[in-house]
Amino acid sequence: METDVITIDGPTSSGKNSVGFLLAQKLGYQYIDSGSIYRAGCIFVLRNNIDPYETQKVVEIFKNLKIDIKNDNGSFKVIANNEDVTDILHSSDVTKIVPVVAAIKEVREAAKPIKWDLSKIKNTVMTGRDIGSEIFPDAKHKFYLTADVNIRAKRRFEQLFKKDPSIKYEQVLKDMEDRDKKDTEREVSPLRIPDGAAVIDNSHLTVEQTVEEMLKHIKGNVIASD
Repeated sequence: METDVITIDGPTSSGKNSVGFLLAQKLGYQYIDSGSIYRAGCIFVLRNNIDPYETQKVVEIFKNLKIDIKNDNGSFKVIANNEDVTDILHSSDVTKIVPVVAAIKEVREAAKPIKWDLSKIKNTVMTGRDIGSEIFPDAKHKFYLTADVNIRAKRRFEQLFKKDPSIKYEQVLKDMEDRDKKDTEREVSPLRIPDGAAVIDNSHLTVEQTVEEMLKHIKGNVIASD
């Protein structure tokens, strides 16, 4: 039986992960953050002391990368090469190189079958920056989440401040503006609104309100699980 895929794309801190996870829970779908695939690969790039600009070596890491996603009891775990790497996906070292690695064309090509294979296991909500435009362009329901960059920077700042009280909002804002520019202007799979996607600006919406907006689009076409 063919599985259903709901795609959610959008820039950094637009709420994709929180919204995607809650939407998946409400529908009884599995949730997959495609960004975690690139982050997981970066862990092994770092462990093997590979320069992120050594394209061929980086690509080999991704060609041999085995990913499994566990959604158990409301928790989201990423298993890479049989190791639970969930707690180190967002380490500073990984965060530093993931924009470089994820922009490599051959890496994105190597990641495609990983995403496709994961979606065949169960009905899926998948988030990312090219899921509706490149990976599942024929998905029945596609969404693009966005929010004012200042609001997104505030969200990110509040997350980071808990770990590092010395962090400055101005730096977070600048970093986010730089990341937005790189994501939208990169040659390979640039961030864009997928054809046919419903655009939701959640600048002033909670996660729950954003999910309710999505369910209005989906209602009548998808039967939620008990």
